[in-house]
Amino acid sequence: MTKGELLKRLSERTGLTKEQMSKILDAFLAELAEAFIRQEKVEIRGFGVFVPVHRKRKKSDEKLPRIKFKLSQVIRAKMIEEERKRKGGKK
Repeated sequence: MTKGELLKRLSERTGLTKEQMSKILDAFLAELAEAFIRQEKVEIRGFGVFVPVHRKRKKSDEKLPRIKFKLSQVIRAKMIEEERKRKGGKK
């Protein structure tokens, strides 16, 4: 899904214009990016958690910042259920 597709879906879901949704989404993404830069954990209940981690480079002692994402149990359960439906109810 592209940002444009996401804006279209959010606009349809909320009744707001694409321009209004674009401002909201841009502000949300900017705040998320700032939290990542500050190395803060970001938890969005019912969606997931973004956790900053540091990994060493293979050939040096330099640590590179990374963001690990852990999906919420609610979404994970729905994904598993959908996958089972696609496979015809098999486990």
